[in-house]
Amino acid sequence: MISKLYQRITLLVLLILAPLCIYVFNTNTGMSGDIHFLDSLTHLPIAIETPEKNVQISSLGDAKTPEEELLLENLLQLDECTIVNPLSRGFIDLRGLSAGGNEGRPIGWGAKGYDSGVNFTIGICSSPMKKLHDKSEIQDGMNSSLIGAYYKDPKSGQYVSIGEFNTVPKFRGRKLTLTYDGGSFCNIRDENGDKIRKSTLITLTCDREMHSKAAVSYIGNSNDCSYMFEMRSHHVCPTAVKGNSTNAFWIFLIIIASAVIGISSGNILYKQMKKPKRINI
Repeated sequence: MISKLYQRITLLVLLILAPLCIYVFNTNTGMSGDIHFLDSLTHLPIAIETPEKNVQISSLGDAKTPEEELLLENLLQLDECTIVNPLSRGFIDLRGLSAGGNEGRPIGWGAKGYDSGVNFTIGICSSPMKKLHDKSEIQDGMNSSLIGAYYKDPKSGQYVSIGEFNTVPKFRGRKLTLTYDGGSFCNIRDENGDKIRKSTLITLTCDREMHSKAAVSYIGNSNDCSYMFEMRSHHVCPTAVKGNSTNAFWIFLIIIASAVIGISSGNILYKQMKKPKRINI
């Protein structure tokens, strides 16, 4: 009877501590935007020396200038097409949407242009073109291996670049974006009379409920020169910060400590209840 009671008490303690461990794990892998005690222990300030002064930065969100952001990114040693959310500190890896996550084979994401009269093909951090094209096939003789997004002109039959791909996603406020510049020439000029090249802005949105890998929507353009798209994918959702092995250590330590406390408390209670009662005569 007492043995069963001991087992029940131990099981109850473990059931109470298990959700606590799961909660700690979630809050330390970037799934929440709040700052917690353990998170502060595992994100100690980093001293970065700049030409002006030493800067204490505890996260990417603390970087106030482009120079500080660049220095911190170098310290984090992020791979191409990856980024750390400056608010939640979640690690986002977009390589699964690019050629880098497809054994080097190009991946093109289609988007209907609706009233624009053309359909678009978008690449993420890589060119979506499945083969190299001669410069005569590309409007303005662009290098097809560098094209990050394009459409095909129905009149000339040429491919029109709307920006060369880049591998550095950036947060603009709470929005994760990719910007492609240096596409084919627009039909407008700047204030100096020089032709402007086409460019593309892609906003990337986390969507955990999608059945497909990703979906791209055409939002619109300005003067047939600047284009905007939205991509939704579970690949945009944050995971654990890269290289944050300290968090895993703390979580493991908490689980072990919880198990020891639960078993020890149950064992002590069991011994106390097993002691023979004294009878006063």
